Amino acid sequence: MTERETGYDCEKAGAELDAFVRGELPLEAAGRMQAHLVRCGHCAQVARHEQAFRDRLRRLSAGCCPDHLKAQIVELLETATGPDAAT
Repeated sequence: MTERETGYDCEKAGAELDAFVRGELPLEAAGRMQAHLVRCGHCAQVARHEQAFRDRLRRLSAGCCPDHLKAQIVELLETATGPDAAT
């Protein structure tokens, strides 16, 4: 599929990548994003790194991270990417 067919280029993919990794894109948009990631190695690598970061953060916050540190991490994530980034 081409960018014209999927509606995704790297700029649009980058803007919606966080929502995609969190599983918050509507099904149709997620399918278009997945098609873009299959074609674009750079965006696919960014998506893998984002997912790995989120997985690691989730494991850390599962018990071995003090509450005050979790709060600081959430605050930093919200500042960097918006209020929904830390969920």
